[in-house]
Amino acid sequence: MPVTIKDVAKAAGVSPSTVTRVIQNKSTISDETKKRVRKAMKELNYHPNLNARSLVSSYTQVIGLVLPDDSDAFYQNPFFPSVLRGIAQVASENHYAIQIATGKDEKERLKAISQMVYGKRVDGLIFLYAEEEDPLVKLVADEQFPFLILGKSISPFIPLVDNDNVQAGFDATEYFIKKGCKRIAFIGGSKKLFVTKDRLTGYEQALKHYQLPMDGNLTYFANEFLEEKGYQFSQLLFQHDPQIDAIITTDSLLAAGICDYIAKHQLDVPVLSFDSVNPKLNLAAYVDINSLELGRVSFETILQIISDAKSNKQICYRQLIAHKIIEK
Repeated sequence: MPVTIKDVAKAAGVSPSTVTRVIQNKSTISDETKKRVRKAMKELNYHPNLNARSLVSSYTQVIGLVLPDDSDAFYQNPFFPSVLRGIAQVASENHYAIQIATGKDEKERLKAISQMVYGKRVDGLIFLYAEEEDPLVKLVADEQFPFLILGKSISPFIPLVDNDNVQAGFDATEYFIKKGCKRIAFIGGSKKLFVTKDRLTGYEQALKHYQLPMDGNLTYFANEFLEEKGYQFSQLLFQHDPQIDAIITTDSLLAAGICDYIAKHQLDVPVLSFDSVNPKLNLAAYVDINSLELGRVSFETILQIISDAKSNKQICYRQLIAHKIIEK
């Protein structure tokens, strides 16, 4: 016979209505009770009927994830699988499903999230990128639909989860300066992305702090995170200044191209990248941005935002996840 809510309630030592409220992730139920009920559900292999529950509770029990423009670079970038793993962990713990909103361009992505928002197909949205004047973010903000950005926003009214990328850029540059480096290059992603601009700002602040000259010819920006871009920019860098003694790059795919160029030309120039897992590259060090925790906290925060919206609360959550430099 199939397992019922009553069976779960009996195993957990609670009432059937409490089990229902745990399934609906009601904030009125204590974390201890939720853990006990979920443990019983797992042991009994109980799977709630999500469709039936959504009709009663007005929750879909689905969160939409908005990806940047569809490209090979997105799927190759190790940052996103790690973030998605953190998101999936908390989604599973709270019996939520995930729906992806993507598209080859902005128009297709806008259509996808419009269907999610106006069709009430999801309870909330997480944007897995951040850029200035994003019409997709404007749409959900204007509709007062629960959402957050994994990244930065200039507006103080947009909830987000992020690293302190200015400080991370400063720390990365300072790392090389303290090693005695003076001609430090910077290769980043698109300048329309907040993460690129913030890490560049930190880089420039560190050079200024240590009274080192800033040379615009030592900075390059790629529209796509691809290995070949890292290789091409490395070639341009060393043509301009053969005395470069360190390179900072904001992405592991770019770093792979840079390391390839350095190896092929037998150069002794250290490279530092930003990542969340130990990159299989010949790097001097990397900035661990803890993307697994970024994903976990993002999902926990969107659940809180959804709960607040149901209670007519308006709280803007802005969470910062710590980073650290790890030497290879």
